[in-house]
Amino acid sequence: MILLNQDIVMKELVALLLLAIRVGALFSVAPILSATAVTLPIRIALTFAITLAIVGTIKVPEIDLLSPTGVLVIAREALLGLAIGLIFQLAFAAITAAGEQIAGAMGLGFAAMVDPQTGSQSPVVSQFLSILLTMIFLVTEGHHLLLKQLAASYQVLPIGLDFNTDMYLGIVKAGSLVFSAALLIAAPVLFLVFLTNMIIGFMTRVAPQMNIFSIGFTITIFRGFAVLLVSLPTIGNGMTSLLQAVASIVRDLILGKGAPA
Repeated sequence: MILLNQDIVMKELVALLLLAIRVGALFSVAPILSATAVTLPIRIALTFAITLAIVGTIKVPEIDLLSPTGVLVIAREALLGLAIGLIFQLAFAAITAAGEQIAGAMGLGFAAMVDPQTGSQSPVVSQFLSILLTMIFLVTEGHHLLLKQLAASYQVLPIGLDFNTDMYLGIVKAGSLVFSAALLIAAPVLFLVFLTNMIIGFMTRVAPQMNIFSIGFTITIFRGFAVLLVSLPTIGNGMTSLLQAVASIVRDLILGKGAPA
């Protein structure tokens, strides 16, 4: 007969809960896993499945969760999980911003639907680019990289009270990636659309009797789709580079330069 010691059971349960905090915080904000289509029970099941997979490989210190130290450790674990997930989420936020800029230039800024990823209203162009980025993220095994960096974070940043303020400041500064990446990805489409607007304006100025602006809205939408179609290879390459950039930020800021790629 197997006898279970109450102290051993409580110790293992506390260790499991401490490990689950970082994993659960990551899954609450990580790309795809934080989508509204992924319900809370699914996230909880995934959290404990991943936790059970790594619990035997990670040393967890004995901490009283109800003590002030325990509360600080819980806060640190949650912040680390949120930090890793939010940095990867920056890529999707940048694509959404790029889609809004392109939709505005095409005249489709008013054509908005509920985004299944965030549950909020966003232009259809943003949703198209978000779906494209999701496919690239999965094809390039970004979800595997996310889990690898989560597991590596326990080796580089073990459970404890080591707060690195420089790391959190670096994460805040990494938010600028959203604006720069959105502009770089949307730049080809915005430039070509702007060039087309200049040509239409020049034709209207030279030959007012043509009355180009009477059909300008239709022309704007069709030429926007044509430019977007032609620019898809460039946009796809930009998305791949963006995912590589956010993975590099996680390695440098959170895991350290010696972390696995």
